[in-house]
Amino acid sequence: MLMKFRQRNSHILQRIQKIEDVQEISFLKAAYCAGCDDDHNGDTVAALFVPTGVWATSMSGEHHGHDAIRAFFRSVRDSKRMKYSTHMVTNEVIAVTGDNANATWSFTMMYTSPDEKRYRILGFYRDTFVRTSTGWRFASLFSEVQDYAILETQTFRHTS
Repeated sequence: MLMKFRQRNSHILQRIQKIEDVQEISFLKAAYCAGCDDDHNGDTVAALFVPTGVWATSMSGEHHGHDAIRAFFRSVRDSKRMKYSTHMVTNEVIAVTGDNANATWSFTMMYTSPDEKRYRILGFYRDTFVRTSTGWRFASLFSEVQDYAILETQTFRHTS
């Protein structure tokens, strides 16, 4: 009887751990989006990766390690081509196996240029993660852009 109780408890604890892992990875992805939307803050984004992490996109190649990731995000910031941006991720699928995980997300990125043109990017992320002594971190992040468009915009005025 005691053995069955311990086995059941062990199984329950493993399931709880997996739920907590999925939640922490989801929060990590949210922190990544927030770092991007903070004027592409390279320090914030790089800190979310393991030291040998890889950030890659179908539009601008691969960047290996904290220094390269930080430098790439600083180059985006320094280009001043984005006045502000917002990253939105949906349809997450996270699979945890021990101290490793894989995840996919659909994403929409919207940004406004200094000359007030508005852009929309659609695609998906394929990410890998590793559990570290300080929590989950990105081992790799790959962004596949499926559509990139300039949006036609119109100014609306509220009338009373």
